Amino acid sequence: MEKMLQKMMKAYPVFIVMGVMIVVISLIIGAVNSGNASAYYAVDKIARESSVTLAGTRAGVESTLIWLPYFKFLGLAMILGGITMALGVIATKLQNLGKEVMSSVPESARLTIPARPRSVMWMRLFMVLGMMVIIVGFIIALITAATASSVYSNPVVDIDAAATGSAILQDLASIHASESWLEALKFVGVASLFLGIINGLSTIIWALQFQKKAIPEVVQHLPENLAPAPATGD
Repeated sequence: MEKMLQKMMKAYPVFIVMGVMIVVISLIIGAVNSGNASAYYAVDKIARESSVTLAGTRAGVESTLIWLPYFKFLGLAMILGGITMALGVIATKLQNLGKEVMSSVPESARLTIPARPRSVMWMRLFMVLGMMVIIVGFIIALITAATASSVYSNPVVDIDAAATGSAILQDLASIHASESWLEALKFVGVASLFLGIINGLSTIIWALQFQKKAIPEVVQHLPENLAPAPATGD
C-alpha cells in the first residue's frame, strides 16, 4: 500500500499540468458563455421573455453558470493536490536520505530515526478529502445544471405563469437550494487541500529539524580517526 502511495505521489507533475489545462479550458468556456449572455440580453425584454429560441440560449447560459465554477475549482484542486504530492515526495526523500546517512556511519555513531510524524497521515487524508469533496460537488453541479437547462429552456412568461406545486417551480426551487450549499461546499474542499499542504510543510520542517539536531550528535560520536578535524584560523 505504501509503495503504491509513493508511486502515485511521484505523478504530481501530471496533476499540476491537468489542473492548469482545466483552468485554461474553463477560461475559454467562460468567454464563450459571456458572448451568449451578451447576445441574449442585447434583445429587448419582451422578445427574450417570450421567444423559445432565446429561452434555449438562456438555458445554456444559466446551466453553464452553475457547473463552470466547479469545473474551475476542480482544476484548482488538482493543482493544489499536485503541490501536496510534491511535498510528500520531498519529505520521503529527506527521510530516505537520513536513513542512507545513518547506514553509512559506524554503528556507535548511529541514531535511531524516529517514526514518521502524524502530519504525514493528515497530509494524505486532507488531500484525498479535498479532492473527493470537489469531485462530488462537481457531479452534483452537473446534475443541477441539467435541471437548470430543462427549466430555463421554457420562456420566462411560462416560468412566471407556473402554478404553485408545478414541476417547473419545484425544479426551480431545487436549483436555487443546490446553488446555495454548493457554493460553500467547494470552499470546504479547497480548505481541506490547503490543510493537506500545511501538514506536508510541517512534515518537511520536522525532517529538517531532526537532521539539524542529528548531524552534530553523529559527528560527536564518530571514532577519532573518522571525526572531522577542527577548523583552524588563518
